[in-house]
Amino acid sequence: MLSEEETIQTLKSISQRDFQQISLTLLENMGFDISSTGSRDESVLVEGKIERGGKLRDYLIKCSRVEENLKDEIKELHDLLGGEKYGLFLTTGLRERDVEKTERIEVVGGTPFYKLLKKFDILPQVESYREKLKEEQKSEEVKDEKASSEKPPIEEWGKKGKMMYQEGRYQEAIKYFEKVLDKKPKDHVALNNKALCHLKEGDPEKALKSINEAISINPDFEDAYLNKAFILEKKGDMEKAKNTIENLIDLKPERGEYHYIHAAYLRKIGELEEAFISIKKALDIDPEHSKAKELHSALKNELKEKTGREPEELEDSTVEKEKDELKEEFETLQKENAELREELEEKESKIFNLEEELEELESEISDLEQEKKKIENKFKMEKNRLRNTLKLKQERVDSLLEKRDELKETLEELKGDEPEEEVKTQEETKTKEEAIEELQTLKYVGPELAERIYESGYKNIGDLKEASKEELSDIKGMGSAITERIFEYLREE
Repeated sequence: MLSEEETIQTLKSISQRDFQQISLTLLENMGFDISSTGSRDESVLVEGKIERGGKLRDYLIKCSRVEENLKDEIKELHDLLGGEKYGLFLTTGLRERDVEKTERIEVVGGTPFYKLLKKFDILPQVESYREKLKEEQKSEEVKDEKASSEKPPIEEWGKKGKMMYQEGRYQEAIKYFEKVLDKKPKDHVALNNKALCHLKEGDPEKALKSINEAISINPDFEDAYLNKAFILEKKGDMEKAKNTIENLIDLKPERGEYHYIHAAYLRKIGELEEAFISIKKALDIDPEHSKAKELHSALKNELKEKTGREPEELEDSTVEKEKDELKEEFETLQKENAELREELEEKESKIFNLEEELEELESEISDLEQEKKKIENKFKMEKNRLRNTLKLKQERVDSLLEKRDELKETLEELKGDEPEEEVKTQEETKTKEEAIEELQTLKYVGPELAERIYESGYKNIGDLKEASKEELSDIKGMGSAITERIFEYLREE
């Protein structure tokens, strides 16, 4: 089974189409009734419905692989919500410090995302995509080996590019690195070096584009993260530079140097308390880090001057605040748990009453059927006299059977089980199968949709032609896009 790190890495590397398929599979397993899907940059937008707390809720779901600006991603989702819609944000790149909780948007990322994939047995599908990526990588390596057998001087070009960079001849260095990339488009080292040349040439936008390509090819390339943070700092975007170093810390949390850099960026944007926490982590890892010691001392003085207290006191207050927040969250969960228990008890009581009523009805039906058999045995002798009596008894049996079926259906819904299949005669089954086959001859209509159309009362193509667009859209599983296509297709015939 794939680990969390392998799973998240695979999801970041597969195609947008494959990521969309994984996302839809997960949402359907979670119980969402999907009505429409779409893509937006590195994200998938999905509209669907799900029952929550006994109510059917409309959701707009965003499945994202974006690594940066997650707050902006969630804000964009919030802006897209309308009316009484709720939001769900699924992401491969979420860390707890990245976002704030909102009332209308649920956020699931990182470890919780992985646990959902594991819970619904979707990891084998992710693993198949991982194997596909490995095969593609092997194919690329074979191509590289073949190109190497023709002996292009790639290694020599890389050395010359570095030499030109060291001599300050950045344009010439770029040309050598581009030669390498012409032969090896996925050479992350060449992309990294090319980014540094662009930065020296005063073009941070090209530098950022090149360094992002290097990271996408090799997400474990530590130098690229450091250079990206440096590029963003040169652009004046300290917040993004800080976020980049946080990505690097997630990759290598044991490196004290990265915590030191993180603290330095936090200090630059004025987050002194966070900076102090980060620099303490750096010194915990490497107590002899001289620059970290200097920054620790400076931050300690700045915090004392700003707050009038020693940083250790601030830490204590922060811990107390977190404890209060956790206590409040725990009490809320306890309250919700009590409400759920009460709701469950009510449902269990209702189920019990329905089961008793059903048992009584079954008994009454059994008695009536026995009486019916007795009447039928005497029917030949007393045909005229008993005809009216038999008719009334039969009506009573039919009424009770209908009520029993309704109660069974209600009971099954409350139990959460799938409803029993209706017993059909051979002739009725054949008629439905023929109707579904006829409906499948329509463009855009598959077996599942054909059965939903049939269950909605449209027994043939002629029935569909007489329906309005609004009536078609009421069919379960018919999103706005497929409704429009089928409606136009029926008009054209």
